[in-house]
Amino acid sequence: MTSYPMTEGKHRSDSLVPLPVGPFPADPPRAAILCYPRWLLREVLDSEPTCPYPWAYRGDVHRLDATDGQVALVGGIGVGAPAAAMLVEELGAHGVRQFIVIGMAGALQSDQEPCGFVVGDRALRDEGVSHHYLPPGRYSGPSADLTARLTHEVRATSGTASVRVGTTWTTDAPYRETAEEVRSYRAEGILTVEMEAAAAFAVAEVRGYEAAAGFVVSDLLTDDGWAGYFDARDLRPNLRALLAAARHALTPSS
Repeated sequence: MTSYPMTEGKHRSDSLVPLPVGPFPADPPRAAILCYPRWLLREVLDSEPTCPYPWAYRGDVHRLDATDGQVALVGGIGVGAPAAAMLVEELGAHGVRQFIVIGMAGALQSDQEPCGFVVGDRALRDEGVSHHYLPPGRYSGPSADLTARLTHEVRATSGTASVRVGTTWTTDAPYRETAEEVRSYRAEGILTVEMEAAAAFAVAEVRGYEAAAGFVVSDLLTDDGWAGYFDARDLRPNLRALLAAARHALTPSS
């Protein structure tokens, strides 16, 4: 059986490819929210004062004036683990030290509420990136402190929607999620499936950053197939609430 990655023990070796070394703008943001819904980024930019953060890499970075520029909202992001990992690496090289991933995720448990909230307390590493950073293992994990703060803030802003905390399944292949996998992971108690958390957690752990992830349930996977909630009335309001929770989690004194 072939192990992954192909070179055993790779996580212990140094990389030949350097991270960006600057010169960087003075006083970089302390924290970043990786915001996957493009409409949500645009809504923020149209409704409140922000300042673009100049950098030469992927994604659009906008400092939020309401946080004195200490928290940046990052959008225009490519989906998947590699894009998330590169963002954490490159923003971290600039000086960002806290990251919260927010977006939509598919639910695996039949009793999960459409448009409900999930905070990930660990991620099943069914993607490629984390295996290049961490020793072989089944899960990667977020920052316990930042996850606790995010959970507290989600519960404070969730209204009547459900809030669950648990494991998320990160995959590189959304069109290859099978009934066998769903049955197995449901039996384990895994709550959601998405494409970024395991990688973001792994990079943050290796680099010494804090990372957390929160999702709104946008679809459901069952043994019989798939059902989407993308037109549900509560989806966009709950994504707005999730963004607000992430902002409060990163500015606990505000």
